[in-house]
Amino acid sequence: MITNKKKELARKRAERSLQPLSPEEQSEWDQLSQYREKAIKESGTKLAEHVMTFNDGVIAIIITIVLVEIADPLSKSAYQDFFSQIFIYLISFFVVANFWYEIHYTFSFHIMRAGKMTMVCDFAFLANLSLIPVMTKWIMGDLSVLSVVCYGIVYFLVQIFELATEIVGMRSSLPHIKTFRKFWGRFSWLRFIWLFLLNLVFILISFVQPRLGMILYLAFPIINFVMPDNRSQRTRKGDK
Repeated sequence: MITNKKKELARKRAERSLQPLSPEEQSEWDQLSQYREKAIKESGTKLAEHVMTFNDGVIAIIITIVLVEIADPLSKSAYQDFFSQIFIYLISFFVVANFWYEIHYTFSFHIMRAGKMTMVCDFAFLANLSLIPVMTKWIMGDLSVLSVVCYGIVYFLVQIFELATEIVGMRSSLPHIKTFRKFWGRFSWLRFIWLFLLNLVFILISFVQPRLGMILYLAFPIINFVMPDNRSQRTRKGDK
């Protein structure tokens, strides 16, 4: 009680020591307060928009770097290596493009507001995604159990951080709807188990048949990319 009274007296002395603001200063202070309140309300939405823009830029750079690394064929003996590099680039392009579409869909349909943890998960997603072209080049140039397994681990991490971005972003967008969060949490755990089992099967196959494991890892995202996506249509039907 004595401590609270001391704090109250100190607060009142501080208030009395402040000089009153002039009308111009008060007007500017009110404008600043309104701007800060508006900024706080819109901070989550703006961060989500900035993260989407950042994703587009980083993924574009990833694709560009892979293309720049392709050397021009200066002799007939270099033609085979040149065309193999083009093939690796095209494979990497569509694998990365598939992940770009998935993260774009996540932010477009599930994340209205983003917090710092959403940004952290998204940056971890981008960091692992940037390794996909390197891993693709490795398995295409030196096919082995180690190269395919390392590719599979990186591929799994990209999927997991993409899922984590969606989960954390949904919690930031809908912090008060506990029922939906519980449902989405269970659904996300099912997706995690599915991704884990699928990658585990691919890795086990890679220990026995590395070439088959490579084909599965490269073909799966490309097929997923070119297949039609009806999720938005199902969402509209559910809303109706």
